[in-house]
Amino acid sequence: MSLRSVAVLVLVVGLLPISRAAARGRAVVVAERGGARAGAGPIQARVGDEVVLRVALTAGPRGALAPVPEGARVRWLRVVPRLEHVDLPWPNRDLPAFSNAVLGGPSHGRWLGYDRLEYEERPLEAGPDIAIEGGVVTLRAAHPLDAEDDTHGGAGSIWIAAEITLPDGTIVRTPDVHDTDRFGLSARVMRVSFRAGDDFLGWLATYFNVPDVFGSNGPQPERYVGADCADVLVGAMRASGRTSMRYTSVSGIGRYADVVGEPLRLDRGGVVRDELGREARLAWGTDVRPGDLVAIDYASVPAGLLPRAWDHIGALVRDADQGRRGVLDGADLLRHMGPPRPDRCAAVDARRDPAAHLALEATVADRANAPGAAPVLDLARDDHHAREFT
Repeated sequence: MSLRSVAVLVLVVGLLPISRAAARGRAVVVAERGGARAGAGPIQARVGDEVVLRVALTAGPRGALAPVPEGARVRWLRVVPRLEHVDLPWPNRDLPAFSNAVLGGPSHGRWLGYDRLEYEERPLEAGPDIAIEGGVVTLRAAHPLDAEDDTHGGAGSIWIAAEITLPDGTIVRTPDVHDTDRFGLSARVMRVSFRAGDDFLGWLATYFNVPDVFGSNGPQPERYVGADCADVLVGAMRASGRTSMRYTSVSGIGRYADVVGEPLRLDRGGVVRDELGREARLAWGTDVRPGDLVAIDYASVPAGLLPRAWDHIGALVRDADQGRRGVLDGADLLRHMGPPRPDRCAAVDARRDPAAHLALEATVADRANAPGAAPVLDLARDDHHAREFT
């Protein structure tokens, strides 16, 4: 299935007249996009597409939708996933990272159970791609709250809730920050995900603003509540329409990708070398291309801390302006899922990246800057290349 042929389906429902039952019931956020009316989320869109959100009241045993009555006041809210633990206990001692499994040591990867993810609720504020007019919000992108992290052109996901004060003073709320289950934020909370394009990297960009969860399980990346480095890659392919792909580990990615390079080493200077220490010149556009995957083994991590063969994986984005132009090196851009503060996470041997967030873009050197780091170039080619995810 070509990524360019993926269509976004929006559920179409009718709005019923306001009733007393609706006034005592709950509310929902509904979306309008591409001529479809009152679609219940989640919504997938391209950056720049206009997604219009409104609130409706639920009425009757089947939850039919009724319009908000004239004179009601709507307060729009933004549900913001935290990137690591702030209030709740950490599942791994000394590591605030969200994790469903043991992180580091001889039991690395052992299942602990679903971690309790954390969220905040903020007032939704108008901005360059957010227009608010009473009970109507128009979105064209999903910019993060922190301007320093706003480096992806508005690609990513945003979660929206609302509080409605009815004319009689009754207050009802849409699914919001309190609507969670064992996986994380409920799928009933309105989510709009904006992709940067229709290729693999474009769909991968929908995971900006999604938390890193080590040992994530299928429902989490599927619902965009959390993902680890391997699941975010599969999640992007599934979101694009490749639903036959199964969530897996770094080593399991090999079932879906062709190996296009041998194990290599990245030295402290960011130069890629072969196992004999000779420089390996992998040319952009021929040997490596945007969307190729890089599996990483953190060779300088103390013995036994990360016992798996491969510790991390990400997708190459582009040849950076700095560094060695035209060939793969430590300055080139990698899109991946990682902890918000890698300098505080013992499972990652990386320099502090000021822009580090989840599904972030960082240089290869930022994720594997120690002698012995050994990327393996696996394939994530889009439909325009000879090889691709199978």
